[in-house]
Amino acid sequence: MLALVGAGPAVVRDDGAGPEPAAIRILPLERSVAAGPTKVETLLIDPAIVRVRFLLDGEVQAQRRHPPFDAKLPFAQPPREQRLEVEAYAAGGELVGRDVLVVNRHDPPFAVRLTGLDAAAGGLLARAEVSVPRGAALEEVVFELNGTPIARLTEGPFEARIPLSRPATTADFVRLEARLADGRRLEDVATVVDRPGLSERIEVNLVELQTLVTVRRTGQVVTGLEADDFDLRQRGKPQRIARLYRAGDVSLSFGLVLDSSGSMAPIWQRTLDAARELLSGTMSPRDRAFLVDFNTRLRLAQPLTGDFEALSHSLEEIEPSGGTALFDSILFGLLQLVDAPGRRALVVVTDGVDSASKADPDRIAGIARRLGVPIYVVALAQPGRSAEVTTTVHALKLITDPTGGRLLRVGRLSLEHAFARIGAELRNQYLLTYYAAEPPGDDPEAVSVRIKGRKDLEVRTVRGGG
Repeated sequence: MLALVGAGPAVVRDDGAGPEPAAIRILPLERSVAAGPTKVETLLIDPAIVRVRFLLDGEVQAQRRHPPFDAKLPFAQPPREQRLEVEAYAAGGELVGRDVLVVNRHDPPFAVRLTGLDAAAGGLLARAEVSVPRGAALEEVVFELNGTPIARLTEGPFEARIPLSRPATTADFVRLEARLADGRRLEDVATVVDRPGLSERIEVNLVELQTLVTVRRTGQVVTGLEADDFDLRQRGKPQRIARLYRAGDVSLSFGLVLDSSGSMAPIWQRTLDAARELLSGTMSPRDRAFLVDFNTRLRLAQPLTGDFEALSHSLEEIEPSGGTALFDSILFGLLQLVDAPGRRALVVVTDGVDSASKADPDRIAGIARRLGVPIYVVALAQPGRSAEVTTTVHALKLITDPTGGRLLRVGRLSLEHAFARIGAELRNQYLLTYYAAEPPGDDPEAVSVRIKGRKDLEVRTVRGGG
């Protein structure tokens, strides 16, 4: 059975936590399964919060009265399904918000498995099981022999006759791919041995790499590449690319995070126009986007949607005022992508100086890598603030560079040019998949990708988030 490396934590956000706007959110856990002592981190959205309680299965485990509002909690060992809850209180003792996650829940996963390769007239009968998550739609199940499609099915039973014109060898293999309507896909592979009715299972991990290739000197995106053009290595060992997908093959979920502090007022209308152009020029019919605006507070102005008109209307309702909680807003934006399907990205627009955040860049970059989200930041130049901006720009690069994103400083580029460049990159990504005997783990240096014979090209990658 194939395991999708980089899949999100085995947690489900409980709808009982309440509608937006949230006052507090639990950040993604560092491990996919919570067992034993595990650190739980939170993001405070309501500035009135002065006390946070941490509960497991309804029992209080910890309480914090000052930042950081984090705690190490004793999850069950061995692991089992548990309800993790945080409660946030204001100075007067009133409850102002809560967030709930059900951890280690066994929900129907997206999964595929070849269950049989049996002798049949003229070849083999391949059988498969496919599990589709609640709320998802199956688009297609494809059976292949040695890379050639044999059968395409849209509903069960998932069986296909595999023709063999000669005796099978250990070099022959059957591949199964299941695709969901939102762009997600999983694969399973089995080799066919030379005695009909027997199969040898390969226990491997399917790794996804969201990849962008640009000309190093100009930044121009490079299109038209094929799998053979890439040199992909895991811990120095060459890996065979199983499939190369282009941006149009996989849906995109992305967030637009806009600085709505008072200092943005002079260029606010230009920012809105450029943001609207980015949305209209980047989104295809099956893509989705959301909108966050921030000053000293964070707000989900428009949840994830494929409705461009709803996004455009939400843009018009934002009015710039107040200070800047830049890093908290990036973290808040990432939380909206935890369960988003397909390719993911976050685009942040700011005038550059953080005056109200508690989150730090390394923490943000780590969560973005775990979720498989490249972060793009458009930093707008502000006269008379060069020292502050330089410090913030350095911190922003600690976020954009490790996630496969990019920092674009307006002043060197026009605002419109910066947005156009981001749109071009999102529309021309590649998604590379390969099979690994062992998962690459959390080390960002474990996987390297370059273009064969082209030192003039730069390759940026982030591992898929499931």
